[in-house]
Amino acid sequence: KGIRWVATLSREEGMFARVSTYQIPPERKGEAQANFEGALERIRDVEGLEKAVLLFGCESDRAVTITFWENNAAMSASRVAASRLRSEAASSVDGDVVSVEEFEVLSDK
Repeated sequence: KGIRWVATLSREEGMFARVSTYQIPPERKGEAQANFEGALERIRDVEGLEKAVLLFGCESDRAVTITFWENNAAMSASRVAASRLRSEAASSVDGDVVSVEEFEVLSDK
């Protein structure tokens, strides 16, 4: 089930992605959407960001953000700001950050 990601962080060039998963109380989904969209707007100011995506589970209490970076250095430089924004957005709706992983994008078709 789901998407299988194959990744290595051995290269510096090429696109990279950070995938963050959250648990959000279902009754606060609308509020969470507004808060996460605000956080994504703030991270858009970070140099090297290519794209940011917000996903909410259709039948679950999970949310996912995926940010795509022009290279590993840009993604690395964003870690502190991204961590703060993730934590603020999740805690503002009594949610939790479940996981954060970084990947090299091997295919974008």
